[in-house]
Amino acid sequence: MRDVVDRWRTSGARGAAVFFDMLTGLRPVRNVLGVSDPDVHKLDGRWVMFLGGMTNRLKVQLFTATLPIGAPLSSGEWSLVTDPKRPTRAVPVVPLPPKGEWDSRGMHTPSYVRGRQPDGTTEERIYYAGHSARAVTGNRSRYSIGYLRRTATGWSRYGPPVHAGTPERPSVLEPLVRYDEGLWRMWYLSAPHEVGPGEMPDYQLEYVESPDGIHWGTPEIMFTTVDGFFDNAVIAVDGHYEMVVARGTNLHGTPNFPEQGLWWLRSPKPSGRRSDWTDHPVRLLNSEVEPLPWFANGGCGPAFHYGDTEADRDTMYIFFTGTRRKINWFAHAVRRLLRGRRPPVPSPFHLATGRIEIPGMRVGDRPEQIGVPADRRE
Repeated sequence: MRDVVDRWRTSGARGAAVFFDMLTGLRPVRNVLGVSDPDVHKLDGRWVMFLGGMTNRLKVQLFTATLPIGAPLSSGEWSLVTDPKRPTRAVPVVPLPPKGEWDSRGMHTPSYVRGRQPDGTTEERIYYAGHSARAVTGNRSRYSIGYLRRTATGWSRYGPPVHAGTPERPSVLEPLVRYDEGLWRMWYLSAPHEVGPGEMPDYQLEYVESPDGIHWGTPEIMFTTVDGFFDNAVIAVDGHYEMVVARGTNLHGTPNFPEQGLWWLRSPKPSGRRSDWTDHPVRLLNSEVEPLPWFANGGCGPAFHYGDTEADRDTMYIFFTGTRRKINWFAHAVRRLLRGRRPPVPSPFHLATGRIEIPGMRVGDRPEQIGVPADRRE
């Protein structure tokens, strides 16, 4: 899996931007401390980003951010959707679930999808990972997958989880759901639990199919624990499918943690079979070598699209959440206070959500031309 090639750097590493950063705050928003796991879609002619966000009540809820109407994907003008009467308050997609529910402690990693039910009706959903335990990481954390559905009055919880773990691997999280060729398709992380301080990851990406997005078939293993991938994104491009995968970030700064980065694969179909995808994933980002500060400890939660203008149709925009290296919080807080700024959120780790861009990634049926400028392709 080691690959010295980093397509972002070989393309010039010019395109990178941070939109939401725990270290500097989400001004003007005050009720959300940090966001992660961007899920980006163009809905009704406007780019929308679904995110999980830690609130000032220390619960994780789902939020949205948008670009201005008519803005292209290359724009950096992302802003959280706020209450029109209270611009410092980001509006959650749905209220917190009732106490005691399976997802009452947090709703993470949203995945928007529009699909068709067996009766022919179309439904919009946001799948997410939820948990009821107080622990977010470590061996006491447990996650299941459920969804929200869009109604005439907004989004609402479906209710019970629709996918859960096994006794050997009790947590399922990081859902990525698509509707293709008449089936609901879900890739997700299977793990004993979310990694805690000092632990090494035990990650396995699995895949299931369903006729209705509620009752799922037998899981297939897409990536094994040896591969160590944490989550992925899949899009349809020019008659084939492309995937970006990430390792789980080194949240706790654990020594000898697996190499971090982003990798790319392609397949002729939206498959959960590893053999249908690129034999050797192409490394898009190596965050082990001189990383930017906002993804110094790795990146996760990828979403990607190609540009939506003629000028950048071959450019891949990859959105993800990076983990900063551990900081001396007290020293950092003093420096910010001396500059008249608020201190950073006191947290064991600090996340930032942003984007990198890689020109020359859209190559149709000739993957060997990846990264070659259009005017130099054979």
